[in-house]
Amino acid sequence: MSHADPTEAPGDRLRPSPLRIVHVIEQLGVGGAERQLLGLLSRMDRRRFEHHVVYFRQSVDSLDGRFREQGIRTTHVPKAGVRPWVFFMRLRRLIRRESPDIVHTWLYSANFWGRWAAASCGLRRIAASDRAEVGPAGPLIRLHERLLRKRTVRLANSRAVAESLRRHHGLPEEHIRVIGNGVELPPCDRAVARREIRRELGLPEDHKLVVMVARQSREKNYPMFFRAGKRVAARRSDATFLAVGREDLKAELDPVLAALDAGDRVRIVGPRDDVPRWLAAADVFGFTSDHEGCPNSLLEAMMAGLPVVCTDFAAAGEVIGDEGAGIIVPRNDDAAMADAVAGLLDDPDRREKLGRRARERAERLFAWPAVVARMERLYAEMMEAA
Repeated sequence: MSHADPTEAPGDRLRPSPLRIVHVIEQLGVGGAERQLLGLLSRMDRRRFEHHVVYFRQSVDSLDGRFREQGIRTTHVPKAGVRPWVFFMRLRRLIRRESPDIVHTWLYSANFWGRWAAASCGLRRIAASDRAEVGPAGPLIRLHERLLRKRTVRLANSRAVAESLRRHHGLPEEHIRVIGNGVELPPCDRAVARREIRRELGLPEDHKLVVMVARQSREKNYPMFFRAGKRVAARRSDATFLAVGREDLKAELDPVLAALDAGDRVRIVGPRDDVPRWLAAADVFGFTSDHEGCPNSLLEAMMAGLPVVCTDFAAAGEVIGDEGAGIIVPRNDDAAMADAVAGLLDDPDRREKLGRRARERAERLFAWPAVVARMERLYAEMMEAA
């Protein structure tokens, strides 16, 4: 004769176990995809979903501890210094041991290794996320995609990324889902931030700041941002361009900036852990990237209520929309960016209007609750379909 556990509520015996999801990603350094993964998993319903993050490359700025603080298991499966087949078998054994309901891979390297490891264990519920446009693929990549197609739901963070998967990898539209990035900013007193940041920079309180937040990488095209800053500085004595972000190309970009001879009117601030303060202190957000999926920093600027001037990368119109939430200029055209920024600095009413529309759009489409709901719904649909 069985006896019910007296500590167990009647509904607990009927409640299904949470879905077990293993996420595979190359590394947990502070990058856009890694921040999205942390934001997503920390907000999902723990009663319905149980997450385990597996990564295979260590990084100095690892978010591993942040995941653990949120109660999310992490495992490092080393890939460096071991033969590829040894790494693959270790990853495969881990996935087999975990026996997940779903394996979700993130970015190119994990999309290859993680999917094949999951498929070799017989798993048929696999999601693979791409966060930037893919380029033309050779026959081996297209074969790899074709072999894994029926097991995989491909996730793109913009329609532009989805189109690149269809065009270059030969994936049918019905195999691709678009779920944009999520964003949230802590409350920040704008008036206080404006005074504090200008005091830190040694600038008058009425000085205008144009900020770009992005790690230094070639696709961000920081030289264009520097050139636009010099053009605006030549037209106005009260405007400074600030580059905020990780200095991965310091040895390359410092000489570029020095050669422009823009003085302190174009500055590299470097990495900061108080980005919301810098956004709150800014008058305009400039973004000069050549290639993007759905850039977190642009969404954060919109959420902060900043008017945006950005380049026409493939997903720019999709992010900005046609509601007047920002200004889009041609890629690598610093003159066009300088004209657009200067026009906004001359027109406070237009700055306020564009910033308000940007915030409204970000809150409607990219706030975390909406993004989390879409992902939870996708996982549930994958279980039903399988």
